[in-house]
Amino acid sequence: MYSKLAFRNLKRSFKDYAIYFLTLIFGVCIFYAFNSIESQGIMLELSEVQKAAFGLVDQVMGYASVFISFVLAFLIIYANNYLIKRRKKEFGVYMTLGMDKGKLSKILFIETLLVGVISLAIGLVFGIIISQGLSLLTAKMFQVKISHFKFVYSYSAMIKTIISFGIIYVLVLMFNSVSIGKVQLIDLLNSSKKNENIKVRNVWVSVFTFIISLVMIGLAYYKVLDNGASTIGINGPSILLGAGGTFLFFFSLSGFLLKLVQSNKRLYLKNLNMFVLRQINSKINTVFISMSFICLLLFTGICMLAGGLGISSALNSDLKDLTQHDLTIINYDGVNIEEYFKEKGLVLGDYSDDYVNYINYKSDLKYNDIIKEEDRKELKDLYPIATNSEVQIISLSKFNELMKMDNKKEISLNPGEYSIFSDIKEANKALNTVIKEDKEININGNILKPSDNKVIELVAYNDIMKNNICTIIVNDNIVSDLTPYTSYVNMSFKNDDSKIIIAKIKEVNKISGDTYFVSNDKESLFASSSSMGATIAYLGIYMGGIFLITSAAVLALQQLSESTNNISRYNLLKKIGVDEKLINKSLLIQIAIYFLMPLSLALIHSIAGLEFSKRVITMFGSISIMKNVLIALAVLVVIYGGYFISTYFGAKKNINNSI
Repeated sequence: MYSKLAFRNLKRSFKDYAIYFLTLIFGVCIFYAFNSIESQGIMLELSEVQKAAFGLVDQVMGYASVFISFVLAFLIIYANNYLIKRRKKEFGVYMTLGMDKGKLSKILFIETLLVGVISLAIGLVFGIIISQGLSLLTAKMFQVKISHFKFVYSYSAMIKTIISFGIIYVLVLMFNSVSIGKVQLIDLLNSSKKNENIKVRNVWVSVFTFIISLVMIGLAYYKVLDNGASTIGINGPSILLGAGGTFLFFFSLSGFLLKLVQSNKRLYLKNLNMFVLRQINSKINTVFISMSFICLLLFTGICMLAGGLGISSALNSDLKDLTQHDLTIINYDGVNIEEYFKEKGLVLGDYSDDYVNYINYKSDLKYNDIIKEEDRKELKDLYPIATNSEVQIISLSKFNELMKMDNKKEISLNPGEYSIFSDIKEANKALNTVIKEDKEININGNILKPSDNKVIELVAYNDIMKNNICTIIVNDNIVSDLTPYTSYVNMSFKNDDSKIIIAKIKEVNKISGDTYFVSNDKESLFASSSSMGATIAYLGIYMGGIFLITSAAVLALQQLSESTNNISRYNLLKKIGVDEKLINKSLLIQIAIYFLMPLSLALIHSIAGLEFSKRVITMFGSISIMKNVLIALAVLVVIYGGYFISTYFGAKKNINNSI
């Protein structure tokens, strides 16, 4: 009997609440797909270094999945709560017929078990299919070919998905049992007739709060953008200020929105606007809380999608420039690497005839001493400029060795002159202004003027990203009294000797004491950059997509439940002569208001958020973010718009079939 009731209820739930089941299925699908990345490696032509980097991507996705599990748990429990509320009258009928709470919990247990099994099965099937396409994106990010296409599935991802969602469904069962245990029969039978207690707020207090919220949000925008991307760590208070302003915005709006519309009698009395606004106002106590959370989730999802894809593209855009040498060795203590290695028995000349050993020096010269204040404001997203760090110095002879190694024209300097080279294009305008205005600098008591050379663009060493904003080139006699800061060796090999050198560097590091040597070979940098790009992109798609789905699903379930609870009200409209077309129009307006309110503010937030994201992306490489913004907006339209349309048709079906 109980199984029969559970199957009947499940069949009806599939019909009336398809959005709930589709959300569960999609959650399982995307969870499996992003946890199955490691299994895609068997199709890709990966080197050993790339395999290690590929494994790191899978590991990070595993950590992200823990957070995603909590988000999905919230979504499923939240959705289940609305389904329970929607069926309270049905449960009341069961209890009136003599069914006790224990038996009612048993029915819910069977239903939840069936929902879990069905959503897991269908979601895993779609997840396996989608993961095959994900391998193509992975191959593109790692810039490798697919050696042979093979239909694969990840046993570990499947087990992780089953365990994660199994735990979530157990929590749902516990929640259902507690909910049924607390309710009274009279509450179940009268639940559809109850409104939330409406606390009427003073209109002028609400208006004042609204103004305060706008000030808080505007101040948060200003602080985040004014601080710059390089000082992202100090933006925590600004982010909290913006979040607080968002909550106050919806809190105050719910207090005077009705009064504002009522002041325009023509609009308020038109069609069923009065009814629609009263419907919204009947939920005034909880609307502002859910709207605020949904707004922040939408904002975060949009920025994560656009920002994640942008950083991934930026990392790959500069990869060719950053791997011009077979190997770069770096020491951050300014040790003469060639001489130090020679003392340890490692002679660089035995492995390469084409290498440059050089040192960057430091002095009292800082960025504020050479770059104009207005230009510093333009470049505040660059950390050395934002923190007024010391400008590094290189000798002319060593710089010309670098130019010669890269097959570029060497330069010359007259006594008392300096020149500048950089690998950050955004800084070139400010640095060329320094040369154009004949800016004098003082290096260890030597007053120098710029030569006629414009800023020279040169990537001086292998690295994961460009970070040489400005290095001053001076004659060799100037650096003799300066303190060594960072030392480098760039090497090219006729044969593949980089692995031998790297192995020997590791041996030197074991006996080097306090100093340490970093080795950046071309293959490892390609793998590291691809790995970092793939990780950031996948995190953006994975978490951003889940946030958008969660936001839309919560709104959809709210409105579906609301439409079912308000059937009696729509029935009254029908009885007093309101035609079905006008009822459907009012329903569309109500759902549109609910969907557009959080989306509107989220899009405004996103303007500032994407501007900040663009500045962060610039730190990783030069690329336009507009393409990624359009992709994020397209995903938003598909997900959010799809849920909106489905919600309207689902709510219309609930109401029209009942009246």
